[in-house]
Amino acid sequence: MYLTKPASAVPFGHWTSFHSAAAGGVRRLKVSSGVPQANMFYEEVAETKVVWFGVLPGEILLEFDLKDKKVSFPMWSSKTRIERLKKINPELLGDVEPRSVNWQQFKELFLPILTSEQKVVGVNLSGKNLTGIDMPASLLVKQVEAFW
Repeated sequence: MYLTKPASAVPFGHWTSFHSAAAGGVRRLKVSSGVPQANMFYEEVAETKVVWFGVLPGEILLEFDLKDKKVSFPMWSSKTRIERLKKINPELLGDVEPRSVNWQQFKELFLPILTSEQKVVGVNLSGKNLTGIDMPASLLVKQVEAFW
C-alpha cells in the first residue's frame, strides 16, 4: 500500500505492514495494564506534541495483526519507550528503529490513512508481550487534545 501523498512529504517511503511471526502473528491485548499506559501517552504527547513509531529495514512500518482481523499501528509517547521494548524483546523488535513525527504531521499524514484503512492505534504498548490498548486514530486525537 502506498501513501497518497508524495514520499517526500512523509518521513518514510511507503506504508507496508509487518506481521510478526512470533506469537502466531497476533499481539495480545491486556486492558488492565494498558489503561495507565494510554493515560501516560495522552499526557506526554499533549506536552511534547510528538509521537513515536517503529520502522523496520526497507522503511517498513511496524504493524501487528489483531485477533479480530484488524491491524494495529503501534505508537509511543517517547523514543525511550521503544528502545526499552527492543531490549526486552530483541527477537521481535531488534531491527526496529524509532521514528517520530510532530502532532500536526500525524494528523495531516497518518490520520487519514489509518482512518481510511480502518486501522487502530496501539498506544504505548509495553512488556514482553507488547500489551496495551488499541483504539481508532480519531479517538486517539480527541483523547490527546483533551489534555491541552
